[in-house]
Amino acid sequence: MALSTQPADAAHSSDWAFKRLFKLESECRSPTLAAQIQAIGQFPKLFDQFPFPTLVGSAFLKLGDLFCNSPNSLRYHIARVFAASQHHLPHTAYAEELLRRILIVLYSNDPIARVLALRLIGNASVVFAKFPEAQHGVLLRYQSSHPLEVAAAVHTTESLLKYSPEFLSVVWETVIAKASDTSVLDSVRAQLIRSLRHAAPNLQLSTLLYDHCCFWMDQPGSTITVKEAVLAAWKAVIQSHNELKHVDAERVSHFVLHELRSMRRASLALLGTWRPKRSDLAMDVDGIKGRLVQFIESQFQPSTSSFDFYCTRLAVMSLARIEASYAIDAAPQ
Repeated sequence: MALSTQPADAAHSSDWAFKRLFKLESECRSPTLAAQIQAIGQFPKLFDQFPFPTLVGSAFLKLGDLFCNSPNSLRYHIARVFAASQHHLPHTAYAEELLRRILIVLYSNDPIARVLALRLIGNASVVFAKFPEAQHGVLLRYQSSHPLEVAAAVHTTESLLKYSPEFLSVVWETVIAKASDTSVLDSVRAQLIRSLRHAAPNLQLSTLLYDHCCFWMDQPGSTITVKEAVLAAWKAVIQSHNELKHVDAERVSHFVLHELRSMRRASLALLGTWRPKRSDLAMDVDGIKGRLVQFIESQFQPSTSSFDFYCTRLAVMSLARIEASYAIDAAPQ
C-alpha cells in the first residue's frame, strides 16, 4: 500500500508512522521473496515522509537485523536502501549497534555476503567511518583472494575516507601495496590510486605519494587506465612543499599528444600546476614547449574533427607560464 494513499492527517502522525514501520517489518518476513523486496523498497519513502530520529533509528536497526538473517538476494536490496537513505543516517543514535549487526555478516564465511556487507558499510560511511571496528574490518578484506571482495573493499575505503581522512594512515601501506601490484585489476588499481588524493592535507603522506606517482607512471605493466588515475592523484597533492619538478614535467608532457582525450586532459591539468623555478631555467624546456605548441596547432588543423577548448586553454596557459618565466628571468640581461 503506497504511503501517499493515507489520509493527510494520518500521514503526519507519528503513531501512524510506527504502525507503518511495523507493517513493513511484517511484510519483510513474508514467505514470498517478491513481497519482501517490495517491502524493503518502501523504507526510503518512509524515511523521507517521517524523518523522526526515533523512527529512523528503529527502522535502520530492523534493517540491520534483517540483513543478518536474510539471503544475499535480500541483502543486496537492503544495502540499496542504505545508499538511498544515507542522508537520514546521521539522525540515528544507534550507529554502533547497527554496525555490530553488519560486522556479523562481514566476518561470515560467505564471500558474497562479505561483499554486500562492505557495500553497506560504504553506503553508511557517514556514520560508520569513525568506528575503528569498521576500519579494521575493511582493512582485513584486502587480504581476500576473491576479486569482488577486494574491489568492494576498495570502494568502501574511498567512501570511508570522505568522512574519516585519518583512516588513510591506517590503510596506507595496504593501499600502496595493492596499487603497485600489476596482477590486480586495472579498475581496482585505478580506484585505489584515486582514493589516495585524500593524502593532500598530510605533509608526509603527500610527499610519499608524489614519489609513488613517479614510480607508477614508469612501472612496467601500468596501463593507460592506471596512468590516468595516477595523473589525477598526482595533481591533487601538488602543493607549495610538493611542487612538480622539471624532470617530472618533462615526463608528463609526453602525454599531451596522447590519442585519448582523458589522458590529454589529465596530463595538461597536472602540467598546468608546474611553476618553473630559477633553477629550472638553466635546463632545456624546448621539448615541453614543443609538445604544447604541437598540440595547440593540431587543434586548428582542418582535419581536426572537434575543437577541444578545455585542453587548448590549458595548453596555452601552460605555454604562457613557461614563456613568462623565461622572459622575466632574462629581462635584466
